[in-house]
Amino acid sequence: MTATILPRSTDSFEVWYDNLDEDKQLLADEINDRVCDGFDEEQYEQFMEILESYGVTTAEQLSDALWYSTEGSVFVTPEAEFAEHLETEINCTEIPSHLSNCIDYQQLWDSYYRFDFFSFEYGDYTYFFHNNF
Repeated sequence: MTATILPRSTDSFEVWYDNLDEDKQLLADEINDRVCDGFDEEQYEQFMEILESYGVTTAEQLSDALWYSTEGSVFVTPEAEFAEHLETEINCTEIPSHLSNCIDYQQLWDSYYRFDFFSFEYGDYTYFFHNNF
């Protein structure tokens, strides 16, 4: 009886993914679900290295830590957009319409929220993570 040898996968992403340990595979899956489903293996590696530099090494930590991502705009910084999101969507602060354009959300980020979160840019997006995950 001869052994059947299965052909090796020629798809580099599948080979890369299969060579990851289980924890890294789960982290890659979480990145795929929460961050981007179009990364190649090099982009996954880069993103995981950035996460690791902040202490995020597991899928569970990423799930707990990632709060927001944005492409930003020419009119507002990503930090100001996130601060507004935190106030209006997370904290459910009702801001009267006549005051909504009077709030400096960048100042709110700089003086309050920046101590609880870290952020980094990757590609066209800025990602915001809670420090306590």
